[in-house]
Amino acid sequence: MQLNFGSLQLCCAIQIPKVLGGLCSEALYIDTNTNFTICRFREILFASLAKCQRLLETSISINEEEALKKLHYVNAFGLEKFCAFLYQLPNFMKSRPNIKIIVIDSIAFPFKEGISLKQRTGLLYRLMADLNKLAVENQIAVVITNEMTTRIGLSSGAIVGALGDAWAHRCNKRLLLSAPDPLDNIRLAVLLKSNNSPETIGKFQITHEGIRDID
Repeated sequence: MQLNFGSLQLCCAIQIPKVLGGLCSEALYIDTNTNFTICRFREILFASLAKCQRLLETSISINEEEALKKLHYVNAFGLEKFCAFLYQLPNFMKSRPNIKIIVIDSIAFPFKEGISLKQRTGLLYRLMADLNKLAVENQIAVVITNEMTTRIGLSSGAIVGALGDAWAHRCNKRLLLSAPDPLDNIRLAVLLKSNNSPETIGKFQITHEGIRDID
C-alpha cells in the first residue's frame, strides 16, 4: 500500500454525495515527491463510489471518466516549481470553484536541499499564512503531509515530524498515523493537536478499497 493512503482517501471522500453527508465536490492534489499513483487512486475512488451506490440503493452507473476529472493533479517537483504553483494558487482556485480540499504531499520534500534554515523558515511561514488565508476565504480544507525524522538527543534519538516544532505549532490540527506492528494491518490515527477537539486515538485498517474501520 502507498504511504499516502490517507491523502488519496480524502481526495476520494470529497466526492461523496450530499445526501450521504458528503460535499460532492472536487480535490486538488499537489505532488512534491512522486507518491501519487493513478491506479491506486482509481481503486479507492471506485470502491468509495460503489459503497455510496449501495447505501443509496441505486443502480445508477458510475461515470468513471467524470469521477476522475474531479481530481486536479499537479506535479510540483522541486522547490522552484512548488513555490511557483503556490504563488498562482489563488487564481487556480478562482477558475475551479468546486475544489473543496487541497492536499500537499509532502511539505518537507521540496525543502530538503538548496535552501538555508533561515530561508526555509521564512518561506514556510509565508506559505502557511497564504494557505490559511486561502482556506478561510474559500471555505475549504488544506491538508499537508509531513515526513518523520530522527531528532538526536543526549542519550537516544526520538522520531519527530520534519521541519521542527515551530512549523508543527502553525497547524490548526495535527494527526499522526502509525503502524505499531509492521506485521499487523491495524493502524493508529492519533490526534495530537486540534483547535476544537480533545486528543484521541482511532484504529483503522488499509484494504484494497482504502481505509476502513476495524471489524
